[in-house]
Amino acid sequence: MTAVAPDPLILSANRQTIDTCIALTLQMVAAIEFAPVLSTERPTQELLLDFAEQVERNATDIARMDGHGETDIAALGEDVYRQLTVQREEPLRVAYHALHSAAFLGLEHGLTTATMLSAVAYALRVLARRESCTDGSSEGPVSLYA
Repeated sequence: MTAVAPDPLILSANRQTIDTCIALTLQMVAAIEFAPVLSTERPTQELLLDFAEQVERNATDIARMDGHGETDIAALGEDVYRQLTVQREEPLRVAYHALHSAAFLGLEHGLTTATMLSAVAYALRVLARRESCTDGSSEGPVSLYA
């Protein structure tokens, strides 16, 4: 009899972790979009950068579980982000699109899901840089519906 370790991509705890990651990331992206409409404070640059780092960490963990631990997931995410901005110029739109893709793909598509999450992290960094524009050069509120 051979004992085989279970595939980490199908473990219940890992599925719960990605579900939590997707839900929290969706909340962060929605906070960027809807805070101005609801007259609440938008996430700060520091919060966005810290959050992007955590999303990137989750993406790296997923890639590692999928057997791609040596893959530069940040570079893949940036590449996907740049490809998506060709058709969807707004970083918020790219973040939503990549996040929806990651949610749809789930853990079963390990590296691809990780790449989509990394693209979201990159979009958050772009949005954080916009938040740092305090000299009046900011592009103003970001909206999906603009």
